[in-house]
Amino acid sequence: MTIISNSAPDRPVLHAVKGDAIDMEIFVNSEIIATGRRFYVQALSAPTDGSPYTPATLRMQVRRKDGLLLKDWISGASPADIVIGAGSFHLTDDGFDEAGFFDYDVQDADFTIMRGTFYVEKETTL
Repeated sequence: MTIISNSAPDRPVLHAVKGDAIDMEIFVNSEIIATGRRFYVQALSAPTDGSPYTPATLRMQVRRKDGLLLKDWISGASPADIVIGAGSFHLTDDGFDEAGFFDYDVQDADFTIMRGTFYVEKETTL
């Protein structure tokens, strides 16, 4: 069976510690493929594949396995949780109130850029 989609999102595992503030800079590259667009994401520096991709808007949601929405971050609102740069975006937040393995995705107006597991580790010092 052939799967046809408008994007091939990257699938990195994101990590945070329960109760710690989130401050992530994520670099995004993409390339055109037969079924749409393929994305490459990386922290700290731009990926070597593809070319820089700068979306107009971004929305990121994190959900528990039962579907309950934990986080809903967007760009463009003031103050914005997501700030878009040239070929990257910066995510800041106060952090998570619970630990576990959660599902997330990051979408711009046209494509899902990345999706996967957001692992929130238990805090050691209470």
